[in-house]
Amino acid sequence: MRTAYFLAAAMAVAAPLAHAEDMAEVVSRYRTEHGLSAVKTDPQLTAIAERQAQAMAASGIMDHSVAGSFSSRISVVNANRAAENIAAGTKTWAETFRMWQNSPGHNANLLQARADSVGVAVARNEQTRYKIFWAMVIAEKASKEKEVRVAAVPKGKEPKVAAQKKTAERRASAGSSDNPLTAVKDFVCKYLCQ
Repeated sequence: MRTAYFLAAAMAVAAPLAHAEDMAEVVSRYRTEHGLSAVKTDPQLTAIAERQAQAMAASGIMDHSVAGSFSSRISVVNANRAAENIAAGTKTWAETFRMWQNSPGHNANLLQARADSVGVAVARNEQTRYKIFWAMVIAEKASKEKEVRVAAVPKGKEPKVAAQKKTAERRASAGSSDNPLTAVKDFVCKYLCQ
């Protein structure tokens, strides 16, 4: 009995992942036809796409913010750039993909120059107007090498923006000057010299 339960659970997880990998292969083929790199299926992006597709199906509404703002949903992923395509009412992946190819904004997402990862999902709810809801998240995920490099920046060697921010903070904490021109200069620099 335990084996049957485990097998059913494994199949429930494997089926959507296999389907997502098939859909990712279509995205990769399209990208390589346009001289771009292929993308690989990413479990984090697939989970975000699944959550979005399921939320749209549950509510019957096709909207990017049904499962929360995209920026809040993607914040759990260490990505340099990410985008989301959604659709509803199309019956097949081929039909959905063709629709995205013919939409300038959706096509731009499919052809993000540095994208390397993708997650795709579909959810159904026969009680809704659209019945079928699609979500795709495509991203350029930060490599582990980049993460380590950023984390390993020695103190005092921070990027220029951080150093400028520290300078502005020091100026602000130094107190006001008796000279009104210095006070004005400090005020302006606090907001414009960063």
